Amino acid sequence: MRRLLPSLLVIAMLPAAALAQQPGQLPKPKNLKFFPKDIPPRALIDTMHTFTSALGVRCTYCHVEKPAVAGERPEMDFAADTKVEKRKARVMLRMVASINNDHLTKLEDRRQPPVVVSCMTCHRGVAVPRPLQQVVLMAYDSSGADSAIATYRALRTKYYGRASYDFGDEPLADVGSALRARQKFADAVRFYLLNTEYSPTSSFAFRQAGEGQLAAGDTASAIASLEHALMLDPRNMQVQRMLDSLKVKPKQ
Repeated sequence: MRRLLPSLLVIAMLPAAALAQQPGQLPKPKNLKFFPKDIPPRALIDTMHTFTSALGVRCTYCHVEKPAVAGERPEMDFAADTKVEKRKARVMLRMVASINNDHLTKLEDRRQPPVVVSCMTCHRGVAVPRPLQQVVLMAYDSSGADSAIATYRALRTKYYGRASYDFGDEPLADVGSALRARQKFADAVRFYLLNTEYSPTSSFAFRQAGEGQLAAGDTASAIASLEHALMLDPRNMQVQRMLDSLKVKPKQ
C-alpha cells in the first residue's frame, strides 16, 4: 500500500466525478511507471489536465505526436518515452510525492486541512519556474540591456494578472542592484527607471532609482528621484536623510 501512496495522493486531489469510469469508454493506459496500473483512464486524463494547466503547456510538451496522415488529425503516442520532458516529469512527480508523504507529514502542529505541494505550487503557469529576476538577468547576460528590458515587457504583457511572475516593485529593483554590484551603473539605472515607470506610486522604486543614479554619478537626477520618493512617502526618514546630505552646501 505504501508504494501506491504518491499516486493516490494525486488522485485524491481530483473531484469524485473524475474517478467515475464507464467500462470501454476510454482505452486502458499503457506504460505507467508512476501511477497505479489500475488507475481509471478518466482519472489519468484529468490528472494530466492539471499538469498542462500548471505548466501552461499542451500534451505535446511531454508526449510524442505521431506524423499526421493527410486529411486526418494527428494522433498522440502517449506510451512513448522518447521525450526527455516526460522522463523529467516522472522525477518531478516522485519529488512531489516525497515532499507530501515523507516530509510534510512530519510537521508539528500541521494546519488543517493540510497544505500540500502540487505542480502549480512552483510552476504557476510556466514550464520553467524561474523567478522573474533570473529570467531578466539571463536575457541581459545573453543579449544586453535592450533585450532584457524587452523580455520584461513581453512577460508583463503576457502574464500580468496571473500568478506566474511577481510584477511588483521588488524584481526590477533586484535586477538593478545586481547590475550595480557588477559595476554596470548605467544599465542599472535603466532598470531602476523602468521600475518607476511600472510602479509610479512606489516610494521604494524612486528611492532605488535615486540611489542608482547617485552611484552612476548623476546627482541632479538622484535628487529629483529622491524628492519624488519623499513626496510619495513623506515619513520616509531614510530618504529625507539622503536628501539632506546631498543638499548640504560645502563650506567656503
